[in-house]
Amino acid sequence: MSGSPGSWRTFLAACLVAAVVGACSGSSGGSPRGSAPEIQGQPGTAVIHEAGWSTPIKLRFNDDGWEDSPYITRDGRRILFFYHPFPDLFTKLDEAIASGIDGKIYTSERPFTAKAVHPISTPDPATECCAYLSESGQLFYTSNQESFDRQLDLPEKIYVDGRRIDLGTGGEEANPHYCDARDELWFDCPGDTEICLLRDAVAHDFSGTPVRVPAPINLERSDDSQPYLTDDCETLYFTRSDHGGADRPEIFVSTLQSDGGWSEPALFLSHPSGVGEVSITADGNELIFAQIFDREEGGVGIDIYYSKRTE
Repeated sequence: MSGSPGSWRTFLAACLVAAVVGACSGSSGGSPRGSAPEIQGQPGTAVIHEAGWSTPIKLRFNDDGWEDSPYITRDGRRILFFYHPFPDLFTKLDEAIASGIDGKIYTSERPFTAKAVHPISTPDPATECCAYLSESGQLFYTSNQESFDRQLDLPEKIYVDGRRIDLGTGGEEANPHYCDARDELWFDCPGDTEICLLRDAVAHDFSGTPVRVPAPINLERSDDSQPYLTDDCETLYFTRSDHGGADRPEIFVSTLQSDGGWSEPALFLSHPSGVGEVSITADGNELIFAQIFDREEGGVGIDIYYSKRTE
């Protein structure tokens, strides 16, 4: 693999748990799933701390590689996610880099039994990750393509439909989530321990100044990252590692208040080994997330799980 290993390391750190129109993106609307086949998989042990959800199951497209950063389209027909065939990108990153294989954005069609490289991922020696499809059909994701184009050690940046945008933070910008209703771009600040927000994002062609989201979303005692909002931009899910508590990645939920602030986050989803990067369909009836697990032979892996409402 050519290019800068340092940039690649930084890029993967943003994609791990420690997320074009038509054929290139998948449907973004809320059309019904109709008589689609039932989703099947191996039952897991993650806990959803909200009544009315089924036991999460490990989706059948997971293999011995690294499946991460999932996004499910609003209609529930397609999942976009990061995939690298190397099994452990957390404790054995040096071996993954030496393998010369790059992680790409993959897609899986319902009932989520197989996967294929997404058309937005290029054959170039670069890594793409953390896809999110806006209501208007724009595909947001992150890439370190510029490092390979310029043969420099540069931080990964957010791309929109193949166009690189620079939010002026001076560092890596990861896990983008664009909320159309308020024209807000949410993403991981450089360092992947805080969530940043750019208002009037599209209106100003992403040229504004991002701000750090205040407490109770970002806290000094925790690492907060991987924002995901409902389409009205009023319910926020995010990943938190609370160093004063569980000290493992868990998913929290918060709601927008009348004064413009956010409610005290409540625990939404957890597992002893860690979870992150939840994504939910437009009707609120299905969700997916990434779950870390310990490998029997040592090291760690990560798979994508699915749950649906039962009431």
